[in-house]
Amino acid sequence: MTSISAVPAPATSAWRLMDPPHPSSIDDPAAWAYRGIAELDAASGTADLGNADAAQTPLAILVAMNNQDYRRRLRQVAVVDAPEGPRVVGSALLSLFVRSNPELAVGFVVVHPEYRRQGIGTALVEWFRTTAQAEGRTSVLAPVDFGSEGADGETLAPASGIGTVSADLPGVRLAQKLGLKLQLVERRSRIDLPVAPDAVSRFEAEARAVAGDAYRVHTWTAPTPDEWIEQYAALEQALSDDEPRGGLEVESDVWDADRLRVEEATIAAKGDRYVVTAAEHVATGELAAMTMLLWNAEKPDHTDQESTVVLKAHRGHRLGMLVKAVNLREHARLRPEAQRIYTWNNEENPHMLAINIALGFRPAGGSAEFQGPL
Repeated sequence: MTSISAVPAPATSAWRLMDPPHPSSIDDPAAWAYRGIAELDAASGTADLGNADAAQTPLAILVAMNNQDYRRRLRQVAVVDAPEGPRVVGSALLSLFVRSNPELAVGFVVVHPEYRRQGIGTALVEWFRTTAQAEGRTSVLAPVDFGSEGADGETLAPASGIGTVSADLPGVRLAQKLGLKLQLVERRSRIDLPVAPDAVSRFEAEARAVAGDAYRVHTWTAPTPDEWIEQYAALEQALSDDEPRGGLEVESDVWDADRLRVEEATIAAKGDRYVVTAAEHVATGELAAMTMLLWNAEKPDHTDQESTVVLKAHRGHRLGMLVKAVNLREHARLRPEAQRIYTWNNEENPHMLAINIALGFRPAGGSAEFQGPL
């Protein structure tokens, strides 16, 4: 729910909470708050995670706030006044599912490393609590991101015993103080590029040998071809339905073709690009597996692995490895300047973890998912 840090705070500075203005464009003078949130994300990521790769761009924040059909987003910022204008030193995001999970509030709180231990995080959490209650929510889901060094010393594990997080992280301590329980640990992994072309070819060949002629692959960039949009949505729905959730009490969200088109428009508006590889079951014409890699031109060094899913009826044919290997090869052609790719895996999903480990992904931190009564 809040990011981690061992950076001491300076002498107490005057700060105040406020609703960030919503600008018409990122060039609008009122966009100062969204630019400030992006700068805050970068500073926090650098201090806590080792780099700012995961930080949002100001445009991405604006686009997300403009698109609330499937997730409503409410924001609050903590600012200090400076000669050049307000400076964002803390941020809270309240995310609300629209078509599922009517009782759930998802919370993210970040405080600038130089302004921690001044009560800002506590104030933002209180804003989150009262606002979520006013929205009729009764349960809170609070992710606590951590870096690659986040599991040193005493650790905390969910009831399943799978995955751990350092018990001494400020975000973990705060979540426990609020009465939330650790329900799931997700792993963030990283692979440095380029991956040797012969290694990618070997992974692809080995997977094709198992899949045989029963499957063929298709690769595309935006937009998703009309002929595949319904089946692609079905794959996203399957991922939502089937992914292990540990002890989390979260319903599957709803995916359909209309939502995918909205997501594509959002991706384009952010300036993002993607490449998808899917596997078709030849006998039925059904898409049986897919994977996506997503990137932004403003962040030339890295790419993010998005959804990867294989339908239950088609597992055991190495389709996960097949689509990932083909997509890696295509990504190298489209984005040769990229230096690394990040992916996320539920620690309770050993099959997909095994594929990523085989490809060369290595642990690079993760997220501890806390949940409890609001």
